[in-house]
Amino acid sequence: MKTRAALLVVMAGLTLAPERTEAQQRIVFGLVSNIAVAHAPLYFAKELGYWAEEKLDIDVVVFNGSGVLLPQVVSKRVQVGFPNPDPLIISRQPGRDPLPLKFFFNVIRENVWEFAVLASSPVRTLQDMRGRKLGVGAITFGNIPLTRAMFRELGIEVGKDLELVPTGLGAPAFLALREGRVDALNLFDTLHATLQQQGTAIRRLKMPQKYLDLFSNGLIAHDEVLRDNPRLLAAFGRVLAKGIVACNVNRPACVRAFWKAHPNLKPAGDEAQAVANQVQLLNARFDKYLAFPRGDGPRWGEFPREGWQNMVQAMHDGGQIQTTAIDIASLYTNALVPAMNNFDPAEVIKAARAAN
Repeated sequence: MKTRAALLVVMAGLTLAPERTEAQQRIVFGLVSNIAVAHAPLYFAKELGYWAEEKLDIDVVVFNGSGVLLPQVVSKRVQVGFPNPDPLIISRQPGRDPLPLKFFFNVIRENVWEFAVLASSPVRTLQDMRGRKLGVGAITFGNIPLTRAMFRELGIEVGKDLELVPTGLGAPAFLALREGRVDALNLFDTLHATLQQQGTAIRRLKMPQKYLDLFSNGLIAHDEVLRDNPRLLAAFGRVLAKGIVACNVNRPACVRAFWKAHPNLKPAGDEAQAVANQVQLLNARFDKYLAFPRGDGPRWGEFPREGWQNMVQAMHDGGQIQTTAIDIASLYTNALVPAMNNFDPAEVIKAARAAN
């Protein structure tokens, strides 16, 4: 598996990939943030041989937010993306030019975005952010519409009563918070957990429950790719589902598989402590992969229609879309769910537990 800068892919027209056998199927997979341990299930799946079983060859490409990724999926330079759902909903408003895309795998089944302040901050609630500065990864990030909607419901207009400050991710964002250049960070769960691991005491501001319950990133593809090559997308989804199942039962081995693919991301120092720290970061995300309705067994990739309805309503209530008359069925498909679940979880668990 290869990881590249998005600029190289665009400039080179995706011609930099090494030679592949005819039997391999190639997928360019676009992320909206840097490679991190939260993506470890993909690499554990590779380590356990599931990419090879499906004859998949994956190029992982990093983009700076959903707003940058989605045009590449529209152009089919990227076959599968991993964005937030918000920009697609916005494009479905009457009178807009709709993006010819659909989500086909519900990956992160709860909201990963948080609001974090220093433990010593006078900010105690989201309402206290009036007149302050909020650090965000980038204005193009897919969570920005819901952030605007959330504050609008509280009577706070972003751009007027609250300034969004692009900080990037990781160290630059953490430094901006520590130095007081922003009053809070609106980043995702594993980044805030990393900040805590580095010794910075933070508090998370309580969000309205309806926003906590919204799903986050999922797999998206062009309508034509879904129509013309569903088997390829189903194979990708099946491998990802296996990776999540495997990582869930052996998170230390999952972390080590991630380091094997990205040795430059392995922390220096005591390996046992590094594994424990990385597992802690995985834990911050993993429950959101497994947030299936109570009493139901996992149906990997399946979207509940009411989840999309709730998302549309939240965005409308917050003023990010002008109508709730959105064609929900045009946003997603569950057609590939049976094929993506066509594997034996017991066999995957057995293989994962045997891994080192």
